[in-house]
Amino acid sequence: MLVLVQSFFGREDPVLTTRLLTELPGILNWALVGYLRLRERGYFVQPGSAREAIEDLEMLASPIKAFINERCRVGPGLTVPVELLFQTWKLWCDSIGPRGHGTIQTFGRDLKAVIPSLRITRPRDGDMRYRAYEGIGLRENGES
Repeated sequence: MLVLVQSFFGREDPVLTTRLLTELPGILNWALVGYLRLRERGYFVQPGSAREAIEDLEMLASPIKAFINERCRVGPGLTVPVELLFQTWKLWCDSIGPRGHGTIQTFGRDLKAVIPSLRITRPRDGDMRYRAYEGIGLRENGES
């Protein structure tokens, strides 16, 4: 991803093609060097300036990921009741706008897609069993 900060809208250069054609041999050499470097490395290097834009795009594409980053902690030993996490998700969805929160099943599926190591357990509370996610917990108020 490249973040472009300068626009030429309204300042277009009508003779740009003509000027670039005179530079074509140098542009081709530059492109070949870049292509060979890419083939040797095997992947594109993401510029640091694009990190925030990538995170913003990921959050836009995955509200679950944004929810996790904002309201949860992820790691071994953390647990949270399924119902509590889903209720927190619904409140979070309502706070960010009129986006639907889905069902507890679709929430679980989407959560598992973001955190593949997530497990559902059935701990006891006295004589009662309840479902809990293992590998995720809720942040405390004010915790970042």
